[in-house]
Amino acid sequence: MHPCNHADLEPEHPLDPRIFQFEVTADGQARPGFGIIAAFVPAELEWPAVVAFACDPYHDPGRPIKDMAPAAIGFLQAEIGVPADTLNWTMIDAVGRFTLAEPKWPDGGTTGVPEVTYQRYPTGLSVEAFLKETGAAGEVALEMLSVASETPALEEETPSIQDFLDAVESHGNLPVPSTLFHMVEDAVSKGDIKKVAAVIQSDPVISLSLINYANAARFIGADKTASVRQAVVRLGMVFVQRVVFVAAMMMRYQKGRCPEFNYSAYWMNALATGAAMRALLPDYGIPESMADDAHAIGLVSCIGWLAVAETYPALMTKYLQRCRGKDPLPKIRLQNEIFPCPIRLVSERYLQRFSFPDVVHSTVAGRNAGHHNLGECLARATRVAQKLAPLNCLAVLPMTEVPAACKQEWDHWQTLLKSVKG
Repeated sequence: MHPCNHADLEPEHPLDPRIFQFEVTADGQARPGFGIIAAFVPAELEWPAVVAFACDPYHDPGRPIKDMAPAAIGFLQAEIGVPADTLNWTMIDAVGRFTLAEPKWPDGGTTGVPEVTYQRYPTGLSVEAFLKETGAAGEVALEMLSVASETPALEEETPSIQDFLDAVESHGNLPVPSTLFHMVEDAVSKGDIKKVAAVIQSDPVISLSLINYANAARFIGADKTASVRQAVVRLGMVFVQRVVFVAAMMMRYQKGRCPEFNYSAYWMNALATGAAMRALLPDYGIPESMADDAHAIGLVSCIGWLAVAETYPALMTKYLQRCRGKDPLPKIRLQNEIFPCPIRLVSERYLQRFSFPDVVHSTVAGRNAGHHNLGECLARATRVAQKLAPLNCLAVLPMTEVPAACKQEWDHWQTLLKSVKG
C-alpha cells in the first residue's frame, strides 16, 4: 500500500497545500492512481503559488516525466482550479533537475491537455535555482513531496524491517560511548553534581566546552566562571550528560569502517541539529522544561546513519556513491532502494541501548503522539542544520535563511568542535 492516504490529504480549503497522486495511461489520459506525485502550495507573501511534480519513486511509471507532463498539468489544473497563469509549474526529472513548465491551452481555455514549453530557471536546473524563484512556497512543496515519499514499499525479496534492525542491533561493531560517559551517567542517576564535575574535569576538551557554554550570552546575568562544577550547575546535569555523550562519541569516531562516510561531517551536523532544536523551542510552543529532551532529540536524530556505516559499510558505500551530487528526491528514492528500512528506525533501535527518555526515541522514530510540535520542530531543525553543517547522505532540503537564534546557539558549540577537530 502506498504511504499516502487520499482521505488524509483532503484540504480543509481549496487553497490549502495539497498532495496529488495519479497516473498517465499509455494513451495519454490522466486519472487517479499511482505513477506521478505532485504538490500544490498557494502563494505566500511575495512568493508565487507552486505546483511541483515528478515520477513517484514507489510506483515508477517507466516513462520520463517530460513525456507525461502535458497530461499531468491538465489533470492538476482541473483539480486545483487556480488560474493557470498564476502558478509556477515545475517539473522534476529522475536525476533531480528542476525545469519551469509553461502550459498553453487551445483557444485560451484551461481544460484538456495543454501544449507545454520548457525553460531553465535563470540560475540553472538545481534545487537552489528553483528555490531562488519560489522561496518559501517552493520549500513547502519539496517538503511535502519528501514526506509523501518517505516510507518504502518493500519487495518480497527484501529483508523485513525487523530482520534488518535485529542484525544491526546484534552486530559487534556498533558505536558505543566511552567509559567517561558511563561514569557521568552513573553520577547523574545519583544526583551527585560533585561527582559529575570531578569526572568531567578529567577531560580538558569537554571541560573547556562546558565552561564556554556556561559563559554564553543566555547566562548574561551571571558572573563568568572557570569552574566545571559551576558550569554543571548552570547547565543542568541532564544537559551536561547529553553533551558528554556526543563529545565522547565525536572523539572516538573521527574515522570508522566506512571510508566513504564523512564521520566529522556527521558529528558537526548532529551538533547543529541539537543547537537548532534548542533555539527553535519558542517557535513551536515547546516549554523550556523540555529543552534538554529537545536538544537530545536533535543530537541523536540521525545516529542510525552512524550505526549503519559501522555495521554495514559496504551498503553505506553503495548508497553514498550513488547519491553523490543528487538532490533530495533522488536521494529518497535511492535510500528506499538500498536500505531495507528507514534510517530513523535504526536510530530508534540503537538509542534504546542508552538512558534516553521515551520522548527522544519516539520523536526520532517519527511517532509523535502527544508531541506533534517536537516532530515539527525536528523537521525544521534538520533543515537548519543542513545549512549550518551539511551531511551529504541526508535527503534534506536546507533552509534558505537560518534564523538568527539558531546561528547564535550554533556559535556556542564552536569551542567543542574546534577542540575535537584540533
